[in-house]
Amino acid sequence: MDLSRYAALFLTESREQLSACGQALLDWERTPSAVEPVVSLFRAMHTFKGMAAAMGYANLTELAHRTESVLDLLRSDPAAGRELIDLFFRITDALEQGVAGAMEGGDAKLNFTPLLAELDQASVSTTPTGSWAIPARAAEPAGPAAGAGAREIRVTIRSGAVMKGARAMLALRRAESLGSVTALRPQPAAFEQEDFDGHFSFMLQTPADENEITAALRASGEVAEVAFGSAAAEPAAEAAARGRQIRIDLRRLDALMNQVGELVVAKGRLAELAEASDSPELKAVATRISRVTGDLHGEVVQARMTPVWQVFDRFPRVVRDLARQLGRRVRFEVEGEETQLDRAILDDLGEPLIHLLRNAVDHGVERPAARKKAGKPEEGLIRISAASDRTTVLIRVIDDGKGIDRSRVLPEAIAAGMLPAGATEVPDDVLLRVLSRPGYSTAEKVTDVSGRGMGMDAVISKVRALGGSVEVQTAPGTGSTFTLRLPMTLAIVRALLARVGEERYAIPLSGIAETVEFLPDRVAALEGREAYVLRDTLVPTVRLRDRFGVTGARPAGRVPAVIVEVGDRRAALVVDALVGQQEIVVEPFDAPKGTLPLFSGATILGDGAPALIVDPAALV
Repeated sequence: MDLSRYAALFLTESREQLSACGQALLDWERTPSAVEPVVSLFRAMHTFKGMAAAMGYANLTELAHRTESVLDLLRSDPAAGRELIDLFFRITDALEQGVAGAMEGGDAKLNFTPLLAELDQASVSTTPTGSWAIPARAAEPAGPAAGAGAREIRVTIRSGAVMKGARAMLALRRAESLGSVTALRPQPAAFEQEDFDGHFSFMLQTPADENEITAALRASGEVAEVAFGSAAAEPAAEAAARGRQIRIDLRRLDALMNQVGELVVAKGRLAELAEASDSPELKAVATRISRVTGDLHGEVVQARMTPVWQVFDRFPRVVRDLARQLGRRVRFEVEGEETQLDRAILDDLGEPLIHLLRNAVDHGVERPAARKKAGKPEEGLIRISAASDRTTVLIRVIDDGKGIDRSRVLPEAIAAGMLPAGATEVPDDVLLRVLSRPGYSTAEKVTDVSGRGMGMDAVISKVRALGGSVEVQTAPGTGSTFTLRLPMTLAIVRALLARVGEERYAIPLSGIAETVEFLPDRVAALEGREAYVLRDTLVPTVRLRDRFGVTGARPAGRVPAVIVEVGDRRAALVVDALVGQQEIVVEPFDAPKGTLPLFSGATILGDGAPALIVDPAALV
């Protein structure tokens, strides 16, 4: 059996199990006497060992097995192993690095001797009697036995097991060590298929009794059931009802989304031609293609949606290690990890979130002595949460630290012309603009963690490139909250087309509350700037002609205004005319130097003309 076919699957699943190990270790470190973290760690290490063994990675298997054996002894007394937690962290790191080496054919070169020696020493020194002994891996069963009649055996691999085909082959090898195997169903080639369901049967000629056979097969790992003779097979209805899932290379999904994008552009052009035609047949075909394209787009988007925990899972270890380095005590919490985002956005989200978490630990949470003096618990809190909000996802990084001192930011804001000379307060939007200025930092000195003034600039640049926005709320002594507002998907969005001068611009519908007629007699002033009275509420006005620097004759008569809404902030965008709605394909946008930071992307309209996509978050 060619196990190399399972390499990508092993890489993905092993990372999930090692991530689970890291989370269990963090929980154990927080509550050293708790049993559940040790059990979870044992379970994840056991699963990893089975996967490594199935792939034939002997050195990875040995280290995981010896670690699992120590954990097995600690399950009855977790507190006895509190001094071993750092060792287990290093073992988890070594296994993670070893997986990459083994995937490149280097398992035989992996050297875990120092860690194995530490396991031996730690296991003896941790217990009062010094009587622990780490058992070696069980020897393989003896060779085939002769004689006796053949019997039918049906084997079921556990439904949640990874690499079911490899595990089935291991069980089959165990059976062959007991005697002669014949009449295998399905054939071994089926074990290599993605949709193999873990059910197989064979005839076994062996003198061993049923208990011996069952024990040998279960020893291969992940065997849920062993049935003999005429045991009933799984009902066909249940087999048919079981969900089928396959893993798809992300590049295929990206290519499919690109093709759907081209189809959406063609659909828009077809709709325009049909509208201008007198042919009922053409209009009917255009309507049907529009409906089918919409359904196809929805399915592809859903296929690309991924829970955010796949990125969040690495953050607890990052926060833990950084807190220890900086002498902080931090409790890290994660909320909403099942919230889903487009994989293309999620892949680029790790870097800005790491910056925000590092800032929370370094600039936000105080040292234990300072927190105690301020009447706070010595252990600070950092929380990262994700939640859906209509067609966007909100990701918040929250800390209960000292907050941002606006008085230190005020001189910088005045010097940069963001506030008038007599200003005494720094609004949240101006605060964020100052924090994101390259080279500006609130740190008192430069360290290897922070102080160079590039972190927030990198955060905002990356989030804006993803079509999102960043908001900040902070108060002295109570902490800070940074909110990342991101679209659920980048590829295709529905937008309102507006004309300003001779150009058309696309405004995503997800950021639009309503459209109104802009009446001159409802214009008022709000804190020194123009505002529009909308149902007794003042909404700041943004005239896109002036903001975009459009010259030429202004339209005669009344013009429309688009009321955009980002969080709890609103603005009235005054345009020359509204053109209509259209699904647009968002293309990457590298703005030329000097371009106003008001656009989140570009698109090609149905008639083939390009258009810039307005970023409402940059205007409110």
